[in-house]
Amino acid sequence: MSRNYEVLIHDHQKVVWIDPELPRRAAVLTLTLEEAPERSIAVVLFDDVQMARLNETYTGTGEATDVLAFDLQPGGGEDPPGEEPELLGDVFVNVEAAVRQAVIEGHSLGRELAILVAHGVLHLLGYSDSDVRGREEMMVKAVLTADHEWLSAYTKQA
Repeated sequence: MSRNYEVLIHDHQKVVWIDPELPRRAAVLTLTLEEAPERSIAVVLFDDVQMARLNETYTGTGEATDVLAFDLQPGGGEDPPGEEPELLGDVFVNVEAAVRQAVIEGHSLGRELAILVAHGVLHLLGYSDSDVRGREEMMVKAVLTADHEWLSAYTKQA
């Protein structure tokens, strides 16, 4: 049974042009690989200043982190038949941080963005990186998404 994942992309940064298909595909692929129930997700692309403000508002730290995820699901569960998918949550990706990290890691900006989007989606699905084991599991899954052939046209660029 195919799933219906709606991914809304909101690009609020002016650092670099991002093809909206890249974060959309990264989110859909992560949801598909995780066999998640049908849900909608919003992916918001920010810069350092915007991410620091968001982080200050919601976590009390003014750091410009690379990704933040906000779970909006009240209790999980399947949508009733015939209804639109509910909003699972929002993933905020800091494009400026992605640019820096791509340089450090020696790979494309597209690959770094796919990793960050996948990481955020995994948080929405209940994964935690609060310990070493969780961080490693999430990184393996995020890299698997970023390196998937369905994203290769987007992750090999830039």
